Amino acid sequence: MHDAPRPSGLSVVGSLPWGSHFCQFYEEREDLVDSLVPYFKAGLDNNEKCLWVTSEPFRAEDARTALRSVVPDLMERERRNQIEIIDHQDWYARTGRSDPDDTLRGWLEREEQALANGFAGLRLTGNTYWVERSDWNGFVDYEARVSRTFKSRHIIGMCSYCLSRCQPHDILDVVANHQFALTRRAGNWQMIESSALSMAKDELQRLNAELERRVLDRTAALALAVRSRDEFLSVASHELKTPITSLQLYVQGMVRAKAKGTLTAEQLNVRLLRIQEQCGRLEKLINNLLDVSRADVRTPVLQRESFDMSELVTDTVERFAEEFARARCQVTVDAREAIVGCWDRMRVEQALTNLLQNATRYAPGAPVHIRVQAEGPWVRLVVRDAGPGIAEKDHERIFERFVQAGSQTFSGGFGLGLWIVKQMVDAHQGTVTLVSRPGAGATFTLMLPLD
Repeated sequence: MHDAPRPSGLSVVGSLPWGSHFCQFYEEREDLVDSLVPYFKAGLDNNEKCLWVTSEPFRAEDARTALRSVVPDLMERERRNQIEIIDHQDWYARTGRSDPDDTLRGWLEREEQALANGFAGLRLTGNTYWVERSDWNGFVDYEARVSRTFKSRHIIGMCSYCLSRCQPHDILDVVANHQFALTRRAGNWQMIESSALSMAKDELQRLNAELERRVLDRTAALALAVRSRDEFLSVASHELKTPITSLQLYVQGMVRAKAKGTLTAEQLNVRLLRIQEQCGRLEKLINNLLDVSRADVRTPVLQRESFDMSELVTDTVERFAEEFARARCQVTVDAREAIVGCWDRMRVEQALTNLLQNATRYAPGAPVHIRVQAEGPWVRLVVRDAGPGIAEKDHERIFERFVQAGSQTFSGGFGLGLWIVKQMVDAHQGTVTLVSRPGAGATFTLMLPLD
């Protein structure tokens, strides 16, 4: 059944799916009024065909009187054949004897008529007060057949059992052959579940918990994917920034030299070659960034080549000459000896560019010193500034994403530069350290293996 659950009219029960077959144990006539009247009102309000088979101590006229108090147009609904209220002898013994097959066939016929007349399905009840002890075993078998038959039909059935007429083992039989049972204790209705229903509910609860876990896992996976996307875009913007910054510095230098009339043809050719080189790097970087497989920036793919680290540092600092001049930073470079190793040139340049930009941004007017030296199987690259320094509490977290030092002078950017430096160093299986304290500048040291 794929239809929406049907309101039962009973707060202790809630909504029920088609095919439900449950029962109630009552002690007094009022128990029947309090359960069956709201039960049938809910059916009438929701376009269901209703069949109320009554018995002592609540006969057909009693049922009409009680139901009319909440359904004023009950007579009209009876006329339209939406509800039938009949005594048990006119239903269970209509052939002159109790016939379970005929009774079950009658329920199904009423359901077919209900659907043919445009009703959503059939809601019914039967009071078992009339059942004789000699017929009890046969009636128990009948109830089991009802549960199996109703399961695939647009039928909801509630049976009523008088507690005073039930022996202890009768109650066990009744509960076993219904999905659940209702009983009234201290004025409140309570639900007694059969073991099958209890197991089904436990299984449903387990499945719901499993589904919830899967939804949470899927949500976490999606959140991780969004974070990875944002991380990728952030890093991509920084990686693109390195060659773009170089191009801007070259072009600005050419414009100023031309304005002063100091740009020779040889200088122009050199700078044009450098611009062409940076354009090639920019094209290569864009192609790499378009490769989705590189979105996992935690393990960047290195493209190693052999080059002289001292030459790379000298060329990079030279491109920053104009920017250092605008920041009023006096720069010295100690890179006298050739140090050749195998690294990813673009990423090393990017890391150095980020360190130099940090120096001009956060230590304007302060001296900056860059040193490159070989140290066994390693190359040591040091960038030291005489700026305001960084508090010791920020030394570790300064290399995290989106983190900047707490000083108000550390402003602008996204807090990705030093994180990218550490990513590059880690990818080369090197180390990066910071030595700094407030008022004493900052020294960044990169140690990279030569091979």
